[in-house]
Amino acid sequence: MEPFILQKKSEVFLNSIYPVLTNFPKAEKFCLCQEIKQACYRIIKNAMISNNLKRNKLYYLQQVDGDLKLLLVLFNVAREQKYITKKKCLEIQNKVSELGRICGGLMKSTKN
Repeated sequence: MEPFILQKKSEVFLNSIYPVLTNFPKAEKFCLCQEIKQACYRIIKNAMISNNLKRNKLYYLQQVDGDLKLLLVLFNVAREQKYITKKKCLEIQNKVSELGRICGGLMKSTKN
């Protein structure tokens, strides 16, 4: 599996959720929206770092994995608060789990 794929797909994911975040209430712009964006930025950053390392690669992939799990929680909160529809939440969860599978595959290949 090509390591850069995680970074590229993370960028595509970030661009796909920007329109969703614009529909959040103004009160959440600097709370939930900000946290979601920051998690996405960290995912991209850690994916880039892990691409460029020989050692400690696993550590940065674990950071990505943690942020992916955080995104699932944050989007669940958004759904509970009715900022996004159940359908949109499922769509986002599928994209996040795809990133998770890619990350898991990279972690597995790093361990070997």
